[in-house]
Amino acid sequence: MTALAPPPRRKVEMPLRQHSRSRARRGARISKTATFALAFAMPFFAQVFHYLNELPPPYLLSKAWPFLMFPLSLYGAIRMRLPGRNLFLLLLAYLLGFTPLVSIIQLGNGLLDALATTVKAWPFTYYFALAAMLSLLALPPERVRAVFLSYGIATFVLLVLLYTLAPRSWFVTDPINGKLLQYDTDRGRRVYMSMIFGMIFIFYLARSAILEGKRLRLLLIPVCLLIQVLTYKQRTAIAVAVLVTAYGIVMSLPGRLRRLAIGLGIGMMVPMLLLVAAKLGLFGGAGWDTLEQSLGGSLSVRQNSSALAARFLGDDTLRWIFGVGATTRFGSVTLADIFGYSQFFVSDLGWLGVVFEYGLIGAILVLVVHVWAYVTTARRGMATRDPFILALSDYVLYLILTSAVYSLVLQPGELGVVLALAVYLSAVGRAAPAVPTVERTVPRRHWLAR
Repeated sequence: MTALAPPPRRKVEMPLRQHSRSRARRGARISKTATFALAFAMPFFAQVFHYLNELPPPYLLSKAWPFLMFPLSLYGAIRMRLPGRNLFLLLLAYLLGFTPLVSIIQLGNGLLDALATTVKAWPFTYYFALAAMLSLLALPPERVRAVFLSYGIATFVLLVLLYTLAPRSWFVTDPINGKLLQYDTDRGRRVYMSMIFGMIFIFYLARSAILEGKRLRLLLIPVCLLIQVLTYKQRTAIAVAVLVTAYGIVMSLPGRLRRLAIGLGIGMMVPMLLLVAAKLGLFGGAGWDTLEQSLGGSLSVRQNSSALAARFLGDDTLRWIFGVGATTRFGSVTLADIFGYSQFFVSDLGWLGVVFEYGLIGAILVLVVHVWAYVTTARRGMATRDPFILALSDYVLYLILTSAVYSLVLQPGELGVVLALAVYLSAVGRAAPAVPTVERTVPRRHWLAR
Protein backbone atom coordinates (compact mmCIF):
# COMPACT_ATOMS: atom_id res chain seq x y z
CA MET A 1 0.00 0.00 0.00
CA THR A 2 1.37 3.36 -0.97
CA ALA A 3 1.04 6.42 1.25
CA LEU A 4 -1.44 9.05 0.17
CA ALA A 5 0.29 12.08 -1.26
CA PRO A 6 -0.55 15.36 0.47
CA PRO A 7 -2.90 17.61 -1.50
CA PRO A 8 -1.25 20.35 -3.50
CA ARG A 9 -0.50 23.41 -1.44
CA ARG A 10 -2.15 25.68 -3.98
CA LYS A 11 -5.55 24.09 -3.46
CA VAL A 12 -5.37 24.60 0.31
CA GLU A 13 -4.29 28.25 0.29
CA MET A 14 -6.82 29.54 -2.20
CA PRO A 15 -9.86 28.91 0.03
CA LEU A 16 -8.00 30.49 2.97
CA ARG A 17 -7.32 33.65 1.00
CA GLN A 18 -10.91 33.78 -0.15
CA HIS A 19 -12.13 33.28 3.43
CA SER A 20 -9.85 36.09 4.63
CA ARG A 21 -11.18 38.46 1.97
CA SER A 22 -14.74 37.43 2.83
CA ARG A 23 -14.15 38.17 6.51
CA ALA A 24 -12.67 41.57 5.63
CA ARG A 25 -15.70 42.47 3.50
CA ARG A 26 -18.06 41.26 6.21
CA GLY A 27 -16.14 43.25 8.81
CA ALA A 28 -16.36 46.38 6.65
CA ARG A 29 -20.12 45.95 6.25
CA ILE A 30 -20.56 45.48 10.01
CA SER A 31 -18.44 48.55 10.73
CA LYS A 32 -20.45 50.68 8.29
CA THR A 33 -23.74 49.44 9.76
CA ALA A 34 -22.56 50.21 13.30
CA THR A 35 -21.43 53.68 12.24
CA PHE A 36 -24.76 54.38 10.58
CA ALA A 37 -26.62 53.16 13.69
CA LEU A 38 -24.62 55.49 15.93
CA ALA A 39 -25.03 58.42 13.52
CA PHE A 40 -28.79 57.87 13.43
CA ALA A 41 -29.17 57.50 17.19
CA MET A 42 -26.87 60.31 18.35
CA PRO A 43 -29.24 63.27 17.60
CA PHE A 44 -32.05 61.54 19.48
CA PHE A 45 -29.86 60.84 22.49
CA ALA A 46 -28.78 64.51 22.38
CA GLN A 47 -32.46 65.61 22.16
CA VAL A 48 -31.87 67.68 19.03
CA PHE A 49 -35.52 67.32 17.93
CA HIS A 50 -37.07 67.14 21.39
CA TYR A 51 -38.81 70.54 21.21
CA LEU A 52 -39.10 71.05 17.44
CA ASN A 53 -42.82 70.30 17.14
CA GLU A 54 -42.85 71.74 13.62
CA LEU A 55 -40.98 68.58 12.52
CA PRO A 56 -43.53 65.90 13.58
CA PRO A 57 -41.70 62.63 12.66
CA PRO A 58 -38.38 63.30 14.45
CA TYR A 59 -40.19 65.24 17.19
CA LEU A 60 -42.45 62.30 18.06
CA LEU A 61 -39.58 59.82 17.78
CA SER A 62 -37.53 61.96 20.14
CA LYS A 63 -40.36 61.93 22.69
CA ALA A 64 -40.61 58.15 22.44
CA TRP A 65 -36.83 57.58 22.38
CA PRO A 66 -36.29 57.01 26.14
CA PHE A 67 -38.92 54.28 26.11
CA LEU A 68 -37.59 52.69 22.91
CA MET A 69 -34.12 52.67 24.49
CA PHE A 70 -35.38 51.36 27.83
CA PRO A 71 -34.02 47.81 27.24
CA LEU A 72 -30.57 49.29 26.64
CA SER A 73 -30.97 51.47 29.75
CA LEU A 74 -31.75 48.38 31.82
CA TYR A 75 -28.76 46.56 30.35
CA GLY A 76 -26.46 49.49 31.09
CA ALA A 77 -27.78 49.96 34.63
CA ILE A 78 -27.73 46.27 35.60
CA ARG A 79 -25.03 44.55 33.58
CA MET A 80 -22.42 47.29 33.17
CA ARG A 81 -20.29 48.63 35.99
CA LEU A 82 -20.54 52.25 35.00
CA PRO A 83 -19.11 54.98 37.26
CA GLY A 84 -21.73 56.91 39.19
CA ARG A 85 -24.41 54.28 38.59
CA ASN A 86 -25.88 54.47 42.09
CA LEU A 87 -25.92 58.28 42.00
CA PHE A 88 -27.88 58.25 38.74
CA LEU A 89 -30.28 55.61 40.03
CA LEU A 90 -30.95 57.72 43.13
CA LEU A 91 -31.64 60.76 40.96
CA LEU A 92 -33.98 58.78 38.69
CA ALA A 93 -35.85 57.34 41.66
CA TYR A 94 -36.52 60.84 42.98
CA LEU A 95 -37.42 62.47 39.65
CA LEU A 96 -39.45 59.61 38.18
CA GLY A 97 -40.91 58.06 41.30
CA PHE A 98 -41.34 60.68 44.01
CA THR A 99 -42.01 63.93 42.13
CA PRO A 100 -45.12 62.64 40.26
CA LEU A 101 -46.72 61.82 43.61
CA VAL A 102 -45.96 65.35 44.81
CA SER A 103 -47.65 66.82 41.72
CA ILE A 104 -50.81 64.83 42.48
CA ILE A 105 -50.95 66.35 45.97
CA GLN A 106 -49.83 69.91 45.18
CA LEU A 107 -51.26 70.52 41.70
CA GLY A 108 -54.18 68.12 41.54
CA ASN A 109 -52.80 66.02 38.67
CA GLY A 110 -54.42 62.73 37.84
CA LEU A 111 -52.23 59.63 37.96
CA LEU A 112 -51.73 59.46 34.19
CA ASP A 113 -51.07 63.19 33.96
CA ALA A 114 -48.53 62.94 36.79
CA LEU A 115 -46.72 60.09 35.03
CA ALA A 116 -46.75 62.08 31.78
CA THR A 117 -44.83 64.90 33.47
CA THR A 118 -41.84 62.58 33.94
CA VAL A 119 -41.14 62.56 30.19
CA LYS A 120 -38.80 65.51 30.66
CA ALA A 121 -36.64 63.64 33.20
CA TRP A 122 -36.50 60.27 31.43
CA PRO A 123 -33.54 61.29 29.21
CA PHE A 124 -31.30 61.05 32.29
CA THR A 125 -31.42 57.32 31.47
CA TYR A 126 -29.50 58.00 28.25
CA TYR A 127 -26.26 57.64 30.20
CA PHE A 128 -26.99 53.93 30.59
CA ALA A 129 -28.59 53.47 27.17
CA LEU A 130 -25.85 55.13 25.12
CA ALA A 131 -23.11 53.40 27.12
CA ALA A 132 -24.79 50.07 26.33
CA MET A 133 -25.14 50.95 22.64
CA LEU A 134 -21.49 51.96 22.38
CA SER A 135 -20.48 48.68 24.00
CA LEU A 136 -22.60 46.63 21.61
CA LEU A 137 -21.54 48.54 18.50
CA ALA A 138 -17.88 48.35 19.57
CA LEU A 139 -16.75 51.10 17.23
CA PRO A 140 -13.15 52.33 17.45
CA PRO A 141 -12.72 55.68 19.23
CA GLU A 142 -11.71 57.56 16.08
CA ARG A 143 -14.96 56.53 14.37
CA VAL A 144 -17.07 57.73 17.31
CA ARG A 145 -15.27 61.08 17.34
CA ALA A 146 -15.71 61.46 13.60
CA VAL A 147 -19.47 60.95 13.85
CA PHE A 148 -19.82 63.49 16.64
CA LEU A 149 -17.58 66.15 15.11
CA SER A 150 -19.30 65.77 11.74
CA TYR A 151 -22.53 66.76 13.43
CA GLY A 152 -20.70 69.75 14.91
CA ILE A 153 -19.69 70.99 11.46
CA ALA A 154 -23.20 70.28 10.14
CA THR A 155 -24.67 72.43 12.93
CA PHE A 156 -22.96 75.59 11.71
CA VAL A 157 -23.70 74.80 8.06
CA LEU A 158 -27.40 74.43 8.93
CA LEU A 159 -27.41 77.67 10.90
CA VAL A 160 -26.12 79.59 7.89
CA LEU A 161 -28.38 77.84 5.38
CA LEU A 162 -31.57 78.21 7.43
CA TYR A 163 -30.91 81.85 8.26
CA THR A 164 -30.04 82.89 4.72
CA LEU A 165 -32.39 80.71 2.65
CA ALA A 166 -35.54 80.36 4.77
CA PRO A 167 -38.24 82.84 3.67
CA ARG A 168 -39.51 85.43 6.14
CA SER A 169 -42.90 83.72 6.34
CA TRP A 170 -41.32 80.66 7.96
CA PHE A 171 -40.24 82.63 11.04
CA VAL A 172 -42.88 82.65 13.80
CA THR A 173 -43.40 85.08 16.66
CA ASP A 174 -45.12 82.65 19.04
CA PRO A 175 -42.89 79.78 20.30
CA ILE A 176 -45.97 77.57 20.54
CA ASN A 177 -46.17 77.58 16.73
CA GLY A 178 -42.55 76.59 16.27
CA LYS A 179 -39.14 76.67 17.94
CA LEU A 180 -36.67 76.31 15.08
CA LEU A 181 -37.23 79.61 13.23
CA GLN A 182 -38.29 82.51 15.45
CA TYR A 183 -38.73 86.25 15.15
CA ASP A 184 -38.94 88.87 17.87
CA THR A 185 -38.60 92.63 17.92
CA ASP A 186 -35.46 92.57 20.07
CA ARG A 187 -33.33 90.15 18.06
CA GLY A 188 -35.09 89.90 14.72
CA ARG A 189 -34.85 86.61 12.86
CA ARG A 190 -32.99 83.82 14.63
CA VAL A 191 -32.50 80.08 14.39
CA TYR A 192 -33.07 78.28 17.68
CA MET A 193 -31.67 74.75 17.62
CA SER A 194 -29.78 72.41 19.89
CA MET A 195 -26.13 73.45 20.04
CA ILE A 196 -24.55 70.47 21.81
CA PHE A 197 -22.65 69.34 18.71
CA GLY A 198 -21.69 72.88 17.74
CA MET A 199 -20.47 73.90 21.19
CA ILE A 200 -18.43 70.74 21.70
CA PHE A 201 -16.94 71.27 18.22
CA ILE A 202 -15.78 74.75 19.30
CA PHE A 203 -14.34 73.42 22.56
CA TYR A 204 -12.60 70.64 20.63
CA LEU A 205 -11.02 73.17 18.27
CA ALA A 206 -9.66 75.08 21.25
CA ARG A 207 -8.31 72.02 23.03
CA SER A 208 -6.82 70.30 19.96
CA ALA A 209 -5.20 73.52 18.71
CA ILE A 210 -3.00 73.58 21.82
CA LEU A 211 -2.63 69.91 22.73
CA GLU A 212 -2.03 68.69 19.16
CA GLY A 213 -0.20 71.80 17.95
CA LYS A 214 -2.73 72.57 15.21
CA ARG A 215 -2.77 76.33 15.67
CA LEU A 216 -4.77 77.07 12.52
CA ARG A 217 -7.83 75.62 14.23
CA LEU A 218 -7.88 78.67 16.46
CA LEU A 219 -8.93 80.70 13.41
CA LEU A 220 -12.13 78.65 13.08
CA ILE A 221 -13.29 79.50 16.61
CA PRO A 222 -14.21 83.18 15.97
CA VAL A 223 -15.90 82.10 12.72
CA CYS A 224 -18.13 79.65 14.59
CA LEU A 225 -18.88 82.19 17.32
CA LEU A 226 -19.71 84.85 14.73
CA ILE A 227 -22.17 82.48 13.06
CA GLN A 228 -23.85 82.00 16.43
CA VAL A 229 -24.01 85.75 17.06
CA LEU A 230 -25.63 86.41 13.69
CA THR A 231 -28.03 83.45 13.56
CA TYR A 232 -28.46 81.76 16.95
CA LYS A 233 -28.50 84.99 19.02
CA GLN A 234 -28.74 83.39 22.48
CA ARG A 235 -26.73 85.95 24.41
CA THR A 236 -26.06 84.05 27.61
CA ALA A 237 -25.14 80.84 25.79
CA ILE A 238 -22.68 82.59 23.47
CA ALA A 239 -21.07 84.61 26.26
CA VAL A 240 -20.53 81.49 28.38
CA ALA A 241 -19.21 79.64 25.32
CA VAL A 242 -16.55 82.34 24.91
CA LEU A 243 -15.52 81.99 28.56
CA VAL A 244 -15.37 78.20 28.42
CA THR A 245 -13.40 78.31 25.16
CA ALA A 246 -10.87 80.65 26.74
CA TYR A 247 -10.73 78.37 29.79
CA GLY A 248 -10.04 75.35 27.57
CA ILE A 249 -7.22 77.14 25.75
CA VAL A 250 -5.59 78.34 28.97
CA MET A 251 -5.85 75.00 30.76
CA SER A 252 -4.33 73.20 27.77
CA LEU A 253 -1.17 75.33 27.89
CA PRO A 254 2.03 74.09 29.58
CA GLY A 255 2.41 74.94 33.27
CA ARG A 256 4.40 78.19 33.05
CA LEU A 257 2.44 79.58 30.12
CA ARG A 258 -0.81 78.62 31.84
CA ARG A 259 0.06 80.56 34.98
CA LEU A 260 1.11 83.56 32.89
CA ALA A 261 -2.14 83.44 30.89
CA ILE A 262 -4.24 83.20 34.05
CA GLY A 263 -2.47 86.23 35.53
CA LEU A 264 -2.90 88.28 32.36
CA GLY A 265 -6.53 87.23 32.09
CA ILE A 266 -7.35 88.31 35.62
CA GLY A 267 -5.46 91.56 35.14
CA MET A 268 -7.41 92.38 31.96
CA MET A 269 -10.80 91.19 33.19
CA VAL A 270 -11.21 93.62 36.08
CA PRO A 271 -10.78 96.86 34.05
CA MET A 272 -12.90 95.42 31.23
CA LEU A 273 -15.76 94.65 33.62
CA LEU A 274 -15.52 98.14 35.10
CA LEU A 275 -15.53 99.65 31.60
CA VAL A 276 -18.60 97.67 30.57
CA ALA A 277 -20.40 98.59 33.78
CA ALA A 278 -19.61 102.27 33.26
CA LYS A 279 -20.70 102.07 29.62
CA LEU A 280 -24.05 100.63 30.65
CA GLY A 281 -24.38 103.16 33.42
CA LEU A 282 -24.74 100.49 36.09
CA PHE A 283 -23.11 102.73 38.68
CA GLY A 284 -26.02 105.14 38.38
CA GLY A 285 -29.63 104.67 39.40
CA ALA A 286 -30.85 104.47 35.80
CA GLY A 287 -28.20 101.95 34.78
CA TRP A 288 -30.23 98.88 35.67
CA ASP A 289 -33.19 100.23 33.70
CA THR A 290 -30.91 100.58 30.67
CA LEU A 291 -29.70 97.01 31.12
CA GLU A 292 -33.26 95.69 31.36
CA GLN A 293 -34.24 97.53 28.19
CA SER A 294 -31.26 96.06 26.34
CA LEU A 295 -32.27 92.55 27.34
CA GLY A 296 -35.75 93.11 25.93
CA GLY A 297 -38.89 91.08 26.41
CA SER A 298 -37.19 87.83 27.36
CA LEU A 299 -36.17 89.33 30.71
CA SER A 300 -39.66 90.65 31.48
CA VAL A 301 -41.19 87.23 30.77
CA ARG A 302 -38.69 85.59 33.11
CA GLN A 303 -39.32 88.22 35.78
CA ASN A 304 -43.08 87.66 35.65
CA SER A 305 -42.71 83.88 35.72
CA SER A 306 -40.21 84.05 38.61
CA ALA A 307 -42.57 86.22 40.65
CA LEU A 308 -45.45 83.82 40.04
CA ALA A 309 -43.35 80.79 40.95
CA ALA A 310 -42.00 82.35 44.15
CA ARG A 311 -45.48 83.48 45.15
CA PHE A 312 -46.88 79.98 44.62
CA LEU A 313 -44.14 78.40 46.74
CA GLY A 314 -44.82 81.07 49.34
CA ASP A 315 -43.80 80.25 52.89
CA ASP A 316 -44.73 76.58 52.65
CA THR A 317 -41.60 74.72 53.79
CA LEU A 318 -42.64 71.42 52.21
CA ARG A 319 -43.09 73.05 48.82
CA TRP A 320 -39.61 74.52 48.96
CA ILE A 321 -38.07 71.23 50.09
CA PHE A 322 -39.89 68.78 47.79
CA GLY A 323 -41.25 71.06 45.06
CA VAL A 324 -44.75 70.93 43.61
CA GLY A 325 -44.18 68.89 40.45
CA ALA A 326 -45.26 69.91 36.97
CA THR A 327 -48.12 69.68 34.52
CA THR A 328 -48.41 68.93 30.81
CA ARG A 329 -50.18 71.05 28.24
CA PHE A 330 -52.29 68.01 27.36
CA GLY A 331 -53.43 67.35 30.93
CA SER A 332 -56.63 68.45 32.64
CA VAL A 333 -54.59 70.88 34.79
CA THR A 334 -51.92 73.21 33.41
CA LEU A 335 -49.70 75.82 35.06
CA ALA A 336 -51.08 78.42 32.66
CA ASP A 337 -54.55 77.74 34.08
CA ILE A 338 -53.30 77.85 37.67
CA PHE A 339 -51.46 81.15 37.25
CA GLY A 340 -53.66 82.70 34.57
CA TYR A 341 -50.53 83.51 32.54
CA SER A 342 -49.98 81.75 29.20
CA GLN A 343 -46.24 82.58 29.04
CA PHE A 344 -45.35 80.76 32.26
CA PHE A 345 -42.61 78.21 31.46
CA VAL A 346 -40.73 76.47 34.29
CA SER A 347 -37.79 75.81 31.97
CA ASP A 348 -37.13 79.57 31.66
CA LEU A 349 -36.54 80.04 35.38
CA GLY A 350 -33.15 78.39 35.79
CA TRP A 351 -32.60 77.05 39.29
CA LEU A 352 -35.84 78.56 40.57
CA GLY A 353 -37.66 76.41 38.02
CA VAL A 354 -35.84 73.30 39.21
CA VAL A 355 -36.69 74.10 42.83
CA PHE A 356 -40.29 74.84 41.86
CA GLU A 357 -40.68 71.46 40.21
CA TYR A 358 -38.38 69.19 42.25
CA GLY A 359 -37.69 71.11 45.44
CA LEU A 360 -34.36 71.87 47.06
CA ILE A 361 -33.66 68.15 47.40
CA GLY A 362 -34.12 67.59 43.69
CA ALA A 363 -32.09 70.69 42.79
CA ILE A 364 -29.20 69.50 44.98
CA LEU A 365 -29.31 66.04 43.39
CA VAL A 366 -29.28 67.52 39.88
CA LEU A 367 -26.37 69.82 40.74
CA VAL A 368 -24.38 67.04 42.41
CA VAL A 369 -24.80 64.79 39.36
CA HIS A 370 -23.55 67.53 37.02
CA VAL A 371 -20.60 68.48 39.22
CA TRP A 372 -19.65 64.81 39.56
CA ALA A 373 -19.95 64.38 35.78
CA TYR A 374 -17.66 67.37 35.21
CA VAL A 375 -15.02 66.07 37.61
CA THR A 376 -15.21 62.58 36.10
CA THR A 377 -14.93 63.70 32.48
CA ALA A 378 -12.20 66.25 33.25
CA ARG A 379 -10.10 63.65 35.08
CA ARG A 380 -10.43 61.16 32.24
CA GLY A 381 -9.57 63.84 29.72
CA MET A 382 -6.47 64.93 31.63
CA ALA A 383 -5.38 61.32 32.14
CA THR A 384 -5.57 60.55 28.41
CA ARG A 385 -4.68 64.07 27.15
CA ASP A 386 -7.47 63.56 24.64
CA PRO A 387 -8.76 66.93 23.36
CA PHE A 388 -12.17 65.46 22.52
CA ILE A 389 -12.75 64.08 26.03
CA LEU A 390 -11.58 67.40 27.48
CA ALA A 391 -14.05 69.17 25.17
CA LEU A 392 -16.78 66.95 26.59
CA SER A 393 -15.80 68.04 30.10
CA ASP A 394 -15.87 71.67 28.94
CA TYR A 395 -19.45 71.17 27.79
CA VAL A 396 -20.50 69.94 31.24
CA LEU A 397 -18.89 73.08 32.67
CA TYR A 398 -20.83 75.09 30.08
CA LEU A 399 -24.09 73.46 31.22
CA ILE A 400 -23.36 74.29 34.85
CA LEU A 401 -22.49 77.92 34.10
CA THR A 402 -25.59 78.50 31.96
CA SER A 403 -27.87 76.82 34.51
CA ALA A 404 -28.68 80.22 36.03
CA VAL A 405 -30.79 80.87 32.93
CA TYR A 406 -31.33 77.47 31.28
CA SER A 407 -32.68 74.64 33.41
CA LEU A 408 -30.45 71.58 33.70
CA VAL A 409 -33.57 69.43 33.43
CA LEU A 410 -34.62 70.95 30.10
CA GLN A 411 -32.45 68.60 28.02
CA PRO A 412 -30.85 66.13 30.45
CA GLY A 413 -30.02 63.75 27.61
CA GLU A 414 -27.06 65.98 26.79
CA LEU A 415 -25.40 65.07 30.07
CA GLY A 416 -25.97 61.37 29.41
CA VAL A 417 -24.40 61.67 25.94
CA VAL A 418 -21.32 63.51 27.20
CA LEU A 419 -20.74 61.19 30.14
CA ALA A 420 -21.28 57.95 28.19
CA LEU A 421 -18.91 59.10 25.44
CA ALA A 422 -16.22 60.18 27.92
CA VAL A 423 -16.38 56.90 29.85
CA TYR A 424 -16.35 54.79 26.69
CA LEU A 425 -13.59 56.64 24.85
CA SER A 426 -11.27 56.88 27.83
CA ALA A 427 -11.70 53.22 28.82
CA VAL A 428 -11.41 51.83 25.29
CA GLY A 429 -8.41 54.03 24.62
CA ARG A 430 -6.64 52.49 27.62
CA ALA A 431 -7.81 48.96 26.89
CA ALA A 432 -6.55 48.75 23.32
CA PRO A 433 -4.77 51.16 20.99
CA ALA A 434 -6.39 52.05 17.71
CA VAL A 435 -5.70 49.52 14.95
CA PRO A 436 -6.35 50.67 11.35
CA THR A 437 -8.21 47.61 10.13
CA VAL A 438 -11.83 46.96 9.31
CA GLU A 439 -11.78 43.76 11.37
CA ARG A 440 -10.82 45.44 14.63
CA THR A 441 -13.20 44.81 17.50
CA VAL A 442 -13.15 46.47 20.91
CA PRO A 443 -12.59 44.14 23.90
CA ARG A 444 -15.88 44.96 25.63
CA ARG A 445 -15.14 43.30 28.94
CA HIS A 446 -12.02 45.44 29.40
CA TRP A 447 -13.87 48.75 29.40
CA LEU A 448 -17.01 47.42 31.05
CA ALA A 449 -14.94 46.37 34.03
CA ARG A 450 -13.65 49.87 34.60
